Amino acid sequence: MPSLLERLLGDGTPDEQVDLESRQNDADDALRESVEERGYAIDDCGVTGVAVVNEGPDGEPIIVPIARFSLGETVENPDMELVWDLVGEAADALQGPFDDVFVRHYDVQFTFDGDELFEAEECRRVALTDQFVDRYVTDDRFGLGDLREAIEVADDIDDEIAPVVWGECKDYSRTNNAAIVFAGSSAAAAAAANASAASCAGAGVAGGAGGGAC
Repeated sequence: MPSLLERLLGDGTPDEQVDLESRQNDADDALRESVEERGYAIDDCGVTGVAVVNEGPDGEPIIVPIARFSLGETVENPDMELVWDLVGEAADALQGPFDDVFVRHYDVQFTFDGDELFEAEECRRVALTDQFVDRYVTDDRFGLGDLREAIEVADDIDDEIAPVVWGECKDYSRTNNAAIVFAGSSAAAAAAANASAASCAGAGVAGGAGGGAC
């Protein structure tokens, strides 16, 4: 029987993909609604994809949900207080829809000094472990300042392994044995042409989970 990754990279639409698309859409709706309600001064946002990076012993997907914020084309040095406010918004939006699946970590990406989510000179990410996100969302005593401090203390300067503070964005579409699920389709790692549409080095996917500004 083909593995999950083989099925995701093929022409079919496995049930796991449909499930992840549904979860992504729920998280995207929650993120956009919250950011719009709070009136953050950013250009756009979205839950732009779900990277399937491995599979467990029972074939369950091991995933990295990806949220992305466009901070604006005139921004060269982002306001880190705003960045962490948005990290908190992403954590709140992502945790519920992905609570009962195997999350390797959450990628919260920020593009700036260029246009829109996928056309920017700079792309940086904050990578959050599942444990920190769960605690932030479920424990009232563990606020945003505590989350930021915990991530900063635990970051070991390795940009590949969460937690990561302000590392280079990772392009999962160019990762061997990985697939990106987004907006009704899966993008194989080999499909680098899709990712190259994003001028920001390390774009998560070359398209979003829907248009519109937050």
